[in-house]
Amino acid sequence: MAEKQAAAVQELPEYKNRYIILAIVLSGVFMGVLDTNVVNVALPTITQAFGVELSQSQWVVTAYLVVNTALLLIFGRLSEYTGKVRLFFAGIGIFTISSLACGLSTDLNQLILFRIVQGLGASIVFSINTAILVQAFPRKERGRTLGMIGTIVAIGSIAGPILGGFITGTVGWQYIFFINVPVGIVLLAAASKYLKLTEKSCRITGMDWTGAVALMLTMVSLMLMLGDLADSVEPDTAMLIYAGIFLVSLAWFVSTELGHRNPIIDLRLFKVRKFTFASLSTLINFTAFSMFILCIPFLLQYVWGYSPQQVGTMLLAVPLLTGIVAPLSGYTYDKLQSTYHSSFGMLVMALALFLLGYVVNLSSPVLLLICLGLFGLGTGLFTSPNNTEIMSALPPQKSSTASSVLATVRNFGNSIGVSLASILLYILLEAAGFTGVVSASLQGKEALASSISVVMYMAAALCVVGVITSLIVGWSKNQEVNVPAACDVPAKQ
Repeated sequence: MAEKQAAAVQELPEYKNRYIILAIVLSGVFMGVLDTNVVNVALPTITQAFGVELSQSQWVVTAYLVVNTALLLIFGRLSEYTGKVRLFFAGIGIFTISSLACGLSTDLNQLILFRIVQGLGASIVFSINTAILVQAFPRKERGRTLGMIGTIVAIGSIAGPILGGFITGTVGWQYIFFINVPVGIVLLAAASKYLKLTEKSCRITGMDWTGAVALMLTMVSLMLMLGDLADSVEPDTAMLIYAGIFLVSLAWFVSTELGHRNPIIDLRLFKVRKFTFASLSTLINFTAFSMFILCIPFLLQYVWGYSPQQVGTMLLAVPLLTGIVAPLSGYTYDKLQSTYHSSFGMLVMALALFLLGYVVNLSSPVLLLICLGLFGLGTGLFTSPNNTEIMSALPPQKSSTASSVLATVRNFGNSIGVSLASILLYILLEAAGFTGVVSASLQGKEALASSISVVMYMAAALCVVGVITSLIVGWSKNQEVNVPAACDVPAKQ
């Protein structure tokens, strides 16, 4: 059975223009990643320009992230009806038009509204980008191809703050959105000419719209709850409301999916151990990464006394190493098909975080750079093989589902990591006798450093769990799962 499924994956047509398709998809991913990072940098300027509080302007970021995450699985399913190419084209078009509207916004409410639309467009692109590449490239080239996504994300992480600061400081915050317009137009022109895939499409009949609503409520309430947790550990009314909506909508979603003949996501897919544990490994990876990326800037700036520019320069070591290593890791995985590639990458991450927990109290830039380099190396080693395992675990007709699940667990991993690190720091600092703003005294700096050290050890322990889940992926046999694509489900009589 497993051999038949593997053969079916390998028999997908090989596209001669696949590298042009790669360039188009990666450009779309880069535009979305870049937009997230440049807006973060421009947020203080936007806050001042509209004369509002930060608690109001932060919805420019939050609204985009919530909508982006909430719709990923729905668009992944929808692409089985429309075809991935048509949906990708629509996603780029929506993102481009809404970028223009964001730049032309005259008040904060308009900007937030158009950011919601922009998040919708980005969600479409991120839900199916990996599935498009999996179909365009043969199995023997998939590892290095998916590794390029890691490289592009890393480059976007590097370029975003730099470009965002430069554009905002020279021509104004509006142009961080306007810059997407010419890029989007070129992408649309290129996609209309070169992005051609052999795929089914059919009328959208019998789709589980009830499940879609339940899923959106589940995702939105969970994202808002995690965001609230990151701001304040102590539960407030809003947090309790979000938690209640999440639990009710989750139960509603599961019951709907189990009873629907054409669900948004067929829960039987999670019986495939490779898919489930590789997805869990991704969640752990991004959770640990977010715990790291939240804490280290506070350490460098408030404890070690670095300037923001120096902090940014030091942290460049991580995306630089990740961007270089990810495609190389994918290439070696394609050649060797080793079951231990991703688990070794997770182990290197665990080692880096454990060492960071020790180096935090030493104030040694050299040792810190070594740890950051190790962390970037481990991330690059892990990403490509694990993503390939996720995309290869399910049959070709479910590649959009695999792609959207991968994007969803990434976003949730980031949100969980920020919330978990914030909770741990709050508890540890309160135990040390500090509440509210930590003082700049020696005792305050020592308490903060000690707390960050514990968070790094916790993140390292989490990565050790990730090593185990990655090993389970490697040890699991391929499983054939008989779940048809949306167009293959017979109409209800």
